[in-house]
Amino acid sequence: MNAILKTKIGNDRWVKERGAALITTLLVATMLLIVGGALILTTNMAAVLAIDSTSELQAYYSAEAGVNAAINVLRRNVQSNPAGTALTFRNAVNSPTLNTWLNYNTTISGTSAVSLSNSPVMGYSISLSDPDNTPVANPPTRLLVEVTGYGPKGARKQMEVLVDRYLFDYSALATILLRGDDDNASPMGFAIGNSNAKLYVGNDSTDPTKSIPVIGVTHAIDYANAQLAINNSQPGTVISNSAQLQQFSNSQLPSFLQTADNARSLLNYLQAVAQLQGRYFTSTPASFGTDASPQITFVDGNCTVSGGTGLLIVTGTLTTVGGPDFNGLILVLGPGGNFQRSGGGNGNIYGAIALARFARTWPVAENSQAHPFLWPTYDTSGGGNGTIGWDQTKVDTALSLLPRVVAIRER
Repeated sequence: MNAILKTKIGNDRWVKERGAALITTLLVATMLLIVGGALILTTNMAAVLAIDSTSELQAYYSAEAGVNAAINVLRRNVQSNPAGTALTFRNAVNSPTLNTWLNYNTTISGTSAVSLSNSPVMGYSISLSDPDNTPVANPPTRLLVEVTGYGPKGARKQMEVLVDRYLFDYSALATILLRGDDDNASPMGFAIGNSNAKLYVGNDSTDPTKSIPVIGVTHAIDYANAQLAINNSQPGTVISNSAQLQQFSNSQLPSFLQTADNARSLLNYLQAVAQLQGRYFTSTPASFGTDASPQITFVDGNCTVSGGTGLLIVTGTLTTVGGPDFNGLILVLGPGGNFQRSGGGNGNIYGAIALARFARTWPVAENSQAHPFLWPTYDTSGGGNGTIGWDQTKVDTALSLLPRVVAIRER
């Protein structure tokens, strides 16, 4: 009797816990199913995102290719089709998709585009506008370039680029501008010759109703020396509807001539640009450009020029020989700061000239010292006939050789 009762009591103890293992197993299995399902879903989503990300990236690279193509066209590296349409900012605005220079050869997402690849579908389209609404009679100074890049799966990326027509900002204050020594005491070297065979003109040769001073200087001693040279020259040698000679304050000068550090920065920038264009030299090059094909030419050292067209930068002594027919902007900047004329012959320079002398490098021990502007030298007392005259159109041509990207953003 007691044994039977004890057994019954023992069995009754686990009655309420029957099926607990099954429930636990089901709960664990359910959790595992949830975790497994989440893992599968995450994996699928990651795969989809990876595919979409690749498409977006391809669209982005397509947009970048479109930006590069547009800049290449604006820098006159692409011939029109058919040939004969010169690239100007005005012509570019009149052909806002640049289809005069680019071949739109496919349709992507309903838009005519330049195809980069057919499998997968990639390409770009371009649209230009003049943000300043410049009057039609004048060329725009800036262009807004909007590029849409296309990738697979309908992916799109849009980029905007603001392009300035000028490589750097320069407005000629005088036909020949000489940046004087920062000490305002050391005189520049200056000789324009006393023969009427040489003519210095401040009237714009393209538009004679406009004029600037022929000679520009920056301090009183240089002004006095230049005035003396003009007084000793033959009557009619220096011609201008405005002042023949003018002294400019520092605030009136272009920014790169206000401080020697600014001048060094511009010179380094122009050197980098010239190197990218394959137009950096350490001695006199074979060519300085032609009217049909103006060039940027950077000579790091002394240089002798007998003619050319475009933008010429010389860091040493620039010597013109014979008949130096040059059209454009001449900058003699750096350790030389010296413009010389040598020999006879007839030659004309139309555009503008600027001179400034300053150190580009120095010993490490002098890093804490100031390295200001020094006195430049201008001497065209050599023989031969010639005219040095202002021509704003030729200056504009020189500055417009390589349009500058001033801003870029992704939309």
